[in-house]
Amino acid sequence: MKMILGLLVLLPCLAFAADPALTNLSKSEVEDIANEIAVNFSHSAVSAPETEGLWGLEVGLVGGRTSTPKLSDKVEDSGGEGDDFKNIPHGGLLIRGHFPLDFFAEISILPTVKASDFEVSSRSLALGWNAGGFFTWPLDVAIAVEASSANFQFDQVVNSVDTTTKFDTKSRRIWVGASKTFFTMLTPYIKAGVFNSDSDVKVDGTQTIFNYTGSQKQSVDSSGAYGALGLNLDILLMRLGVEASRSAGVGRMSAKFSLAF
Repeated sequence: MKMILGLLVLLPCLAFAADPALTNLSKSEVEDIANEIAVNFSHSAVSAPETEGLWGLEVGLVGGRTSTPKLSDKVEDSGGEGDDFKNIPHGGLLIRGHFPLDFFAEISILPTVKASDFEVSSRSLALGWNAGGFFTWPLDVAIAVEASSANFQFDQVVNSVDTTTKFDTKSRRIWVGASKTFFTMLTPYIKAGVFNSDSDVKVDGTQTIFNYTGSQKQSVDSSGAYGALGLNLDILLMRLGVEASRSAGVGRMSAKFSLAF
């Protein structure tokens, strides 16, 4: 487990090995790129909305990649290697528990990771209730709210001056989901809801990266529909999961390895 966690923590650093470049950003480009980054670091437990048993605890790792074409295109336009940023990674340590009356809670944490010219950290929380379990319906049907925050920053040179570009994002999601377990081990699930985010894009230094203002900080927001399809596989205490999701027009693939008690 320690080895897997170590690899997970290193993933963002390895994926961002190329030097990025973001300059001459229009307002729409700031909004699009901030939206992609906010979705990437939004909450993900890759978990079916089930609450089997009176109590339950799950501990594991979640990771994956988010499609970021807007970021890639702008890095390329700014003189960087855009192909290296067509997808960016996310990951974290997952803790999920469910409790009497079919309530559940999820926490995902990526501690601050610094490597080369990058720094990244994220944390998220979800709280939900499984009405299907509470009323003993044939399907698990749950509603949940999620909240996430993340910091993603990197160093770059703007007009021959060293600068640090920072994205501080906060996101929220509300969804309704349903799942059903087959053969005691396979649990497909579906979720649908709404997503919104707020992001501060900052530049530390004497330069700016925006082409529509001389300010070194811009605040933007985004919102849109959310949907996810996933599958959990239980083998004794081990749980594997995969999930494809889309939030505010941004697609993400995630996977999970955990132990469930």
